[in-house]
Amino acid sequence: MRIICCKFGKKFTDWHVDNLKHMIDEYSGLNYDSFEVITDDLYGNWFNKFQMYDRFRDGENLYFDLDVIIYNKLPNLIRQNFTLLDDTWWRKPAHTPLNSSVVSWTGDVSYIWEKFREQDDFYIDTYTRGSDEWYYKNIKYETFDRVCPSIKDYLYYKPLSYSMCTLGQMHHLQEKGWSGWYSNYFLKHWIAADSISNLSLLFLNSFLASSLSEFFIDSNSNKASFNANTWSALSWSSNREVTSVG
Repeated sequence: MRIICCKFGKKFTDWHVDNLKHMIDEYSGLNYDSFEVITDDLYGNWFNKFQMYDRFRDGENLYFDLDVIIYNKLPNLIRQNFTLLDDTWWRKPAHTPLNSSVVSWTGDVSYIWEKFREQDDFYIDTYTRGSDEWYYKNIKYETFDRVCPSIKDYLYYKPLSYSMCTLGQMHHLQEKGWSGWYSNYFLKHWIAADSISNLSLLFLNSFLASSLSEFFIDSNSNKASFNANTWSALSWSSNREVTSVG
């Protein structure tokens, strides 16, 4: 089985990818062969997810959005046919009843990618409220049973009848500083060591530049001081290269 997620743009970070894998490994009970992360930003929006139908044309596939919360053993989510969530049991249908926070298929469903690519500019201009409406109006699909509610209905207590839920538009709940029953299942937030070094050096640079801006040795008075121009030549930087998985 293949686990798939997508990270593009500035909305989600490496922490969100690590957090999803953490929840899957610690709580889901899933046994998988590979964990794939799609990072190519072809469209600048949710339609980037469609790349997975082109890349993964065999085996069992299970996709998760990065803003799902997994906190217990998941039911069997592997499906033969293309399957995604139907949210109408907990919300009004609005422009679509579907939710692609969780998607499963087995084998080759590249016809989804091919159909989208035929008129991608048209579809992007037409379906401005998300790819879920595109699924709803353009392809054949099946839906999961009631397996994934929204956190909007369970902000203050954990839904014991389920093992995961979506955040919907409440992505801020994953940010550092927010806490609730859900945060107990998140990976602790981290700051890369080189980022810490970078921040420390920048602080030191700023402090010394302001405090010791006129320090130099005067041969006549034997007084010592610094010259700000000399100090400004000293600069520190630390660049972190992120390599995508899959």
